[in-house]
Amino acid sequence: MGLELVTLVQRLEDDFEIIISDEDATKMKTPRDVIEFISSHPKVAGQWSKEYVEITVWMAVEDELGIDKDRFNDDSRFVEDMGAG
Repeated sequence: MGLELVTLVQRLEDDFEIIISDEDATKMKTPRDVIEFISSHPKVAGQWSKEYVEITVWMAVEDELGIDKDRFNDDSRFVEDMGAG
């Protein structure tokens, strides 16, 4: 996992006050994977709506990867489509 993606994971851990293991992080290939993982996390599930999680994830993706959400979707791959390393 490249530095950009490590920074993204750290940002999401801070935003949602959770821990994302390296093993789980390497399984997340798309924003949808991240949204589903965070939405189903026991600490998040009863606290924030899925819509809130989605918006927060996309804000982090845009900020940390420097991409424009209008060019990508929930199924875009971080490395192959967005060029994150």
